[in-house]
Amino acid sequence: MMNLQDLRDELATRAADADQHTGDLRPGVQQKIRRTKQRRTFTALGVVAVLAAVAATLVPTTRPVPPADNPPEDYTRDGLTVPGTVGSDKLLKAWIGDHGQNKLTFAWTPTTNSITFHANCETAPGMSAVRFRINGWYVGDATCDTGPQAWAMDSGATLTPDSAFWLASPVGKPAQVSAELIDLESGRPAGTGGRVWFGIYSTPPDPPSSNGAPARLAPVDAGAYQKDGVVYRKTVGGNTLAAARVADPGRLDVRFSFTATGARLALRPFCTANARTYDDPPYTVEMRVGPGQPFKATCEANSTDAAAGGGLTIASPVPAGQRVDVVAKVVPTSPKLVLPDLPPDALLGMGVYFEGPQRVIDGMELPEQTEVAGYRYRLAEVKTAPGPDRSISTDTPADQPYVVAYGGSPLGTGGGFRASLTVGKTEASVGLAPDAGGMGIGWDAHGAAPTERATLTVAEGKPTKGTLILAIYLPD
Repeated sequence: MMNLQDLRDELATRAADADQHTGDLRPGVQQKIRRTKQRRTFTALGVVAVLAAVAATLVPTTRPVPPADNPPEDYTRDGLTVPGTVGSDKLLKAWIGDHGQNKLTFAWTPTTNSITFHANCETAPGMSAVRFRINGWYVGDATCDTGPQAWAMDSGATLTPDSAFWLASPVGKPAQVSAELIDLESGRPAGTGGRVWFGIYSTPPDPPSSNGAPARLAPVDAGAYQKDGVVYRKTVGGNTLAAARVADPGRLDVRFSFTATGARLALRPFCTANARTYDDPPYTVEMRVGPGQPFKATCEANSTDAAAGGGLTIASPVPAGQRVDVVAKVVPTSPKLVLPDLPPDALLGMGVYFEGPQRVIDGMELPEQTEVAGYRYRLAEVKTAPGPDRSISTDTPADQPYVVAYGGSPLGTGGGFRASLTVGKTEASVGLAPDAGGMGIGWDAHGAAPTERATLTVAEGKPTKGTLILAIYLPD
């Protein structure tokens, strides 16, 4: 129960927050890490990114930040608890809503640029999550285990130091946070009668590692292009920057030129215009590189390290030595769409890279150099086997980090294919391929350890052709 003085303090806090933050709402951008990571998608005709928007109205229960040298305490109210720590994450603020409150809105000032939301809820049976937004920017969804004694410790919505969100809402500036209970099947608000509780935690700034593999935010190298906090590094894996530009905030296009070398081109757009939407995002990036038809890409910005994610690779549109003109524009996703006002702080960037050398195996390409979790690796070993063999193995290197690249070319018409990669006794990944389709190439990073056996196995389907591929990359 809240005593009289606590109630007075809480009312005073609410009044101060309301006075301080009226109208302090800004647009934002989807973040890189959330419960279900979305892959940047490119087509010759256009693609749609998935983002979300929800508003909330209720004021939270808050707690002060504990001294940095003391572990934070749990926060408990009405029999519900928000843990002081979740793994290595440490509680900064905790909120526990009242019964029937499935929406929350409150003012909060970030003190670190590496935070994670962990949430739980009470609601009707079904898959539910708490959807978070800050200053109108969609942060992510944290699934909840729907019960007072449950806590989804492995689920959260995270903002990392390289999240584009911080470009418009820097640390130390008051922000408006909203949380709403949603139904994951429909993606819509869960309705009335729910209850939400969650915490905002400081989280280690380094990216999560895979199997003990080293992970970091890649350092900015000499010759990188930088503007308004967006970075196009000079080299990413084996690719080298041809040219890049970032438009002034709110501008809808960017233009530049470079001289072709004959190498294929990797296109890397950066776009924050869809920050306030989740379903049916209104904006797409249209890229014209030299003559020919334009390409379209999802308008999103997963990281201020703009070339670190995936992208589209195309053949050089002109011979070596000729000039290539590049135009990137923010355009409506649908010709019939009535666009909202472009956020005044929306950013559009475009980078073009010369692709590095590739090793081609039965039509599949393995880069001679690649980048995984901020570190560069070189191709050290490749093993292949005919698709009908259904399996291929190799020994992993001892006492040094490594990356396993695995996959294959189209395996024929023997049904839908399922392939699994195991390293030692652990299944590291599962790949699916349609009938007559290829598995593509997957990547699995590991830290230094004793040597183990890595095996790629076609567990389902009957390959009639194609090539299985298993490769080892070592630190470069």
